[in-house]
Amino acid sequence: MDETRQPGDDRRSDSLSAHADGVRADADPAPEPLPQSLRQRLDRCADEWLTECAAQRGARPQGSFLRSTTLPWLLATAAVVLAVVGWWPRLVEFQSETAMAGGFEQWRAQRAREQMLAAAGVGHWAWGGASELGSGDVVWDSRQQRGFLRLHRFVANDPQRARYQLWIFDAARDDRYPVDGGVFDIPAGREEIVVPMHPTLPVSRVVAFAITVEGPGGAVVSAREKVVAFAQAGT
Repeated sequence: MDETRQPGDDRRSDSLSAHADGVRADADPAPEPLPQSLRQRLDRCADEWLTECAAQRGARPQGSFLRSTTLPWLLATAAVVLAVVGWWPRLVEFQSETAMAGGFEQWRAQRAREQMLAAAGVGHWAWGGASELGSGDVVWDSRQQRGFLRLHRFVANDPQRARYQLWIFDAARDDRYPVDGGVFDIPAGREEIVVPMHPTLPVSRVVAFAITVEGPGGAVVSAREKVVAFAQAGT
């Protein structure tokens, strides 16, 4: 077989080499750099780890201390960095999705409400007087002294002018002084939100829930001039 090189072979070889380099570059892109805030957090964790190891060093020999602490720390750091680099695009995508759906806090409240509903002995009542504004329901766990409001198509409020406030009526207390369940806002453009309750006092036996419209700072004792939702708790 004639192996004599022909004119143009070098050019074809250079072209194929450049094409192969391009394929390798496309198939194995360089990893994205870590954000500065995450890198600083990893550095702080490393400093805290070394400080703790130094405090526990005691009378152990220098060589054995370095062998027993440095290698595990390096392996752990490498594992964390690899995990962060690998999951960073997915984390960014997840944060974008939750932000579009109403934010991470809203997503977390929805998940907590669903978990509470799945537990035994939890109260669940619909709003009976919310036809003026919207609909929804109340979930309450007396053992944990916490609960959630689900508000569907309630009118958005301006916090500088008025705020919504939850009141929890307790069988052990005077009806004139229900327990303050916290003030909250409904952002514009939100069809439905889940609001965690924040009772200021323990509730012995809940009998009802009410939502009123109050001033920007809320009320200590509500005049109940505008009750926009009411739920009667069952026995």
